[in-house]
Amino acid sequence: MAPASSRPRPATPTDVSEAIARRRRAENRRRTLTMAGVASLVLLALALVWLVRFSPVLAARTVEVSGTRLVSQQQVTDAAQVPLGTPLARLDTAPIAQRVADQLTPVGEVHVSTRLPGTVKIEVIERSAVYLRRSGTVYQSVDAAGVIFATADKPAKGAVVAETSTVENRLLADVATVITALPTEVRGQVTRVQAAGPDRIVLTLAKGQTVVWGSAAASEQKAQVLVALLGQKATIFDVSSPGSPTTR
Repeated sequence: MAPASSRPRPATPTDVSEAIARRRRAENRRRTLTMAGVASLVLLALALVWLVRFSPVLAARTVEVSGTRLVSQQQVTDAAQVPLGTPLARLDTAPIAQRVADQLTPVGEVHVSTRLPGTVKIEVIERSAVYLRRSGTVYQSVDAAGVIFATADKPAKGAVVAETSTVENRLLADVATVITALPTEVRGQVTRVQAAGPDRIVLTLAKGQTVVWGSAAASEQKAQVLVALLGQKATIFDVSSPGSPTTR
């Protein structure tokens, strides 16, 4: 039998009360720490929201423009009307791009982005001329969509020159479709394009040969047929019906 001094002392009501109190104090401490942590996170989140969406620290301050050749960077900046001072997180870039595209015809595409801490980047992609439309003594640059976007007093070297009866967009775009379909070696031989109407497109080649193209429909097929016919001795090549071309 163990000595009386080594026997466990039976728990008393006082001991139980103290244990319960200690446990409650520990739970209260954990609860207090948890609430303090949550409160700190909420305050941090609110501070970040204010910093990003409302603070002038991350607001638009400078505008960078790239991709310009036909228009100046200042023209793009003036057209963009970037609302400087607006936090980047709340800056709507779509209207900025739309303003540039609407006001500057030589610009075909506009991409607007932001860079912290306060830069608005505007990248423009200018239109490329497929051919030049002669209008009196002026030469108008026309892109693949049939948009006239620039003028010059004389044609650029190697450019295809066209004459059209109107500046109607469909007709200008049809001429662009025809020229684009031509292989490089054939395009280099074209000295003149005449378009009296959408179904009356005619090409003149360097050797004085005439190509009756008709409409812009099936232009790629017509181009292939023309390449096959050019070896023949003829002055007129009619590929308006590519399934049954004729020469004379």
